[in-house]
Amino acid sequence: MRESQMKGTITLITPTGDRPLAFALCQNWIRKQILQPAQWIVVDDGKVPLEPDASMEYVRREPHPDDPSHTLSINLETSLPLIKGNKIIVIEDDEYYAPKYVAEMALKLEQHEIVGIGDAKYYHLNSGRYYRHGQMNRASLAQTAFRDSLLPEFKEILKTNIGSPFIDARFWEKIRENGRGFIFVDDNNDSLYASIKGLPGRFGAAGHDASSRSYQKSNPDTSRTVLKQWIPKDYGIYMDIIAGKLTEGNYQSYFQ
Repeated sequence: MRESQMKGTITLITPTGDRPLAFALCQNWIRKQILQPAQWIVVDDGKVPLEPDASMEYVRREPHPDDPSHTLSINLETSLPLIKGNKIIVIEDDEYYAPKYVAEMALKLEQHEIVGIGDAKYYHLNSGRYYRHGQMNRASLAQTAFRDSLLPEFKEILKTNIGSPFIDARFWEKIRENGRGFIFVDDNNDSLYASIKGLPGRFGAAGHDASSRSYQKSNPDTSRTVLKQWIPKDYGIYMDIIAGKLTEGNYQSYFQ
């Protein structure tokens, strides 16, 4: 099925906050998508607000003293009333998304109510350590897409797991109760994404900790061969971050 034959419209939702370099990268990856979404909702709760542009529907959620340490569920819930598309793709700010990521996820939603990429890839940029998650019964939220028919269940998960960094696990557990969901693997020859950890900015979940047991299973990728395998077209941008050529101080001029 060609992209022009796909039904419905696509909404991307991105929760973010105090990760200016990561979000600049995210904007760059979205600009490069061969299939552009009809709507991109960005919910920002950082102490320093982003400077939005016309590509996104920007929502400023002011930080609150009672916010949990992980505000993922709150920011996602904030986006729900604004969703217009019937295909919803979660885009996290510190992930790499290849140019055909949105198109591939949207195409799979023609046949499945929810789709995700299993055996997740994690790469810690500064240390060069990496691993694959190995699980095939669920996907990271950052590699999950679903139809609007699942919005009531997604909303319920968000409300009952406020402050949890494991929204993805709870959501996929709920889906599997009824035998739904399609998990696939993108191989290195057709890599659609990579979870890039260790970028400057607000700390996330355990994947950001290079000393975690999962990362210690691999030797450091000193030659950056794995990085190039997972991000064959755009790995040079991450190499510029490693070399100090792209920083929080110059990303605006870098991406002009």
